[in-house]
Amino acid sequence: MAAKPFDEMEVNWITKPDLLGMATLGITICLGSISFVVFILRLWARHKTRATGKDDYLMGIGVAIYLACCVFTSIAVYAGMGTTDAHLQEWNMVAGIKWLVFFQITYAWSLPFIKASICLTVFRITNRRRYRTILWAVMIASGLSTTVGFIAVVAVCRPMEYTWDKSVDGQCAPQNIITTISYMISVLAIVTDWTCAIVPTVVVWGLQMKSRVKVSVCAVLALGAIASAATIVRLPYLQYYNQVENYLHNIANIVLWSILECGIGIIAGSLPSLRRLLKFWLDKSSKGSYNNTGSNGLNAISGMQAGSNGVRMNNLSGRGLTVSNCQSGPHDTWVQLDDDSDSQKHIIMRTQEVTVQYELDGQPRGR
Repeated sequence: MAAKPFDEMEVNWITKPDLLGMATLGITICLGSISFVVFILRLWARHKTRATGKDDYLMGIGVAIYLACCVFTSIAVYAGMGTTDAHLQEWNMVAGIKWLVFFQITYAWSLPFIKASICLTVFRITNRRRYRTILWAVMIASGLSTTVGFIAVVAVCRPMEYTWDKSVDGQCAPQNIITTISYMISVLAIVTDWTCAIVPTVVVWGLQMKSRVKVSVCAVLALGAIASAATIVRLPYLQYYNQVENYLHNIANIVLWSILECGIGIIAGSLPSLRRLLKFWLDKSSKGSYNNTGSNGLNAISGMQAGSNGVRMNNLSGRGLTVSNCQSGPHDTWVQLDDDSDSQKHIIMRTQEVTVQYELDGQPRGR
């Protein structure tokens, strides 16, 4: 039992956290800022191409919760997290755990929205049932693990306030319950992280793109695997949930790698939407749909020889064009493209062979 209630304790904010606390604070501020900027750029790119969708809204919710998580983490550091017991007072012991609980809740709820956004982004470029089934399984598994983790955090002590303030009447379940659930959630997170990295890569690799462009796009999509690396590194530190001595100092290792996991997930899930902004780092062939003339002298929109009498295909409904027949192969559907980011899929341009018959000066022609 605490000597007196938490509200009556003398406040003692930490002005000089230990090295681990400073590292946690620095990474939290840095990654939180980068994630927010990348997400804003994502919204700008989607708005410019009129391609805003449900995946953007889900990522927005995930980013908002993640930023709250970063705020709680920063407060926890100044309350005592990441600092050894020798430099803490009674107030720090209580306040640090209080803000740690808020971190755990926001961290848990940011993950399912981030992963759901990534899965819905992949839905834009594939209609294959096997891929969609896998991604739906990822979203369901992520949601279930979050629900279990949330219930464990808020229900391990009754009332919840007893988790950090032992001056109130209450009781807690054995602490090893949190540890066991944390291991289960971490393993599931690793599996879902790798799935969210591998499936998009496989899908993109099967599209009609030049090999160098495929490698560039797949490398961006595969960044999600780095998030699982953070989760793997975090695994050995989960044992600190059961250690009382230097609890707040040791628990900062778990928080630090959790912040990295979410931040990297947001960045990896947003970068594919920034293809316009990243085109300077991609192979020049990825800019074919933005140029007026292709490298082989063909019009990049109509596909006809530059300077010849061609039909502009960038706007099938535009005035001044007479199109008598536009037909593709039996297995594909025509998709109007202004550029590769304004396509029906809004991410990758699908190459289709199109046959067009038209009339020019009363003479039928074809392509």
